[in-house]
Amino acid sequence: MTALRQASLPMRFDAIRPVPSAPRALRRRLVHHPGLPVLLALCGACAQATEGGGNSYPMGVETNYNGVMLPDGAHWFAYYSHYKATHSRNGAGRDNPQLARFRIASDVVAPRLSYVWPGFTLFGARVETRVVQAIASVDLDAAVARRGLPPLERGGYRLGLADMAFSPIILGWSWPSYHHTVGIDTHLKTGTYDAGERVNTGRNYAQAAIFYALTWFPAPGYDVNAKFRFAVNGRNNATHYQSGDEATIEFSAGYRVNPALAIGINGYVYRQTSDDRQYGAVFGDGNRGRVNALGPYLSYNVTPRMALVAKIQSEFGARNRPQGTRVWLQARIPF
Repeated sequence: MTALRQASLPMRFDAIRPVPSAPRALRRRLVHHPGLPVLLALCGACAQATEGGGNSYPMGVETNYNGVMLPDGAHWFAYYSHYKATHSRNGAGRDNPQLARFRIASDVVAPRLSYVWPGFTLFGARVETRVVQAIASVDLDAAVARRGLPPLERGGYRLGLADMAFSPIILGWSWPSYHHTVGIDTHLKTGTYDAGERVNTGRNYAQAAIFYALTWFPAPGYDVNAKFRFAVNGRNNATHYQSGDEATIEFSAGYRVNPALAIGINGYVYRQTSDDRQYGAVFGDGNRGRVNALGPYLSYNVTPRMALVAKIQSEFGARNRPQGTRVWLQARIPF
């Protein structure tokens, strides 16, 4: 997430789309009683403790220069994310004993179009609109442990569209050393979904979120960035399941080695803040998920209008979800 700063800000990447997830039906097939969290959300294709263990927003996408508003006009971004996990943690943070085998891998490619409305301001802020559409592949290899019997195979593969992300309005304010944005994120019910499949790339419900992002330059060459996001999920009418509310903090801190090259650390903190519900009742013990991630990043400005960013995010402290590693490659492409 890096975009070109007006005048001389480093480039900044933002908001890529979420990703695939496994439907509630997958959880029911993986185990014949509730309580086994399974998987996945893309573009950060990972699994959370929401329905099927997935979520709409791709955690870790907006870590760099996320408070900086783009210059006026249209801007293209491209995102690639790879996620792999071989651990599925239960509510106590241990490998789930109900699984004899677990591995999930996902790959996501997503273009994003951002448009900053020339000459238009609101409350003294410049205004941006953006849309992102991801294509995701998800490969799940899992087997349920059965006493005295061979493991029950419960894997699957899916390639398809993820739900579209649309941010109708983002407001941005700038000062010499401090920049911040506030906006609305939505994820629309447009992805590939079939309640009878074990793995899906769409969620079959919408999500709405508000966010606040900041970028601070405390000294020449140094930057600190954070994005705070709170999301409310809709109800999946095919499964009568409603995932709990979600809070995410994405962050980075970096140092510009020279005008083209920057290095630093990045990561995120995810917490599910309310219980999952099905048929109007709390599902199990609420099935709340949580996870943290931390890793290095490197960004390189190829030209004043083109930047590349590579990020690694290693997860730890997971509850009711897989725990793995995510790799991002992100680019701002001249329009």
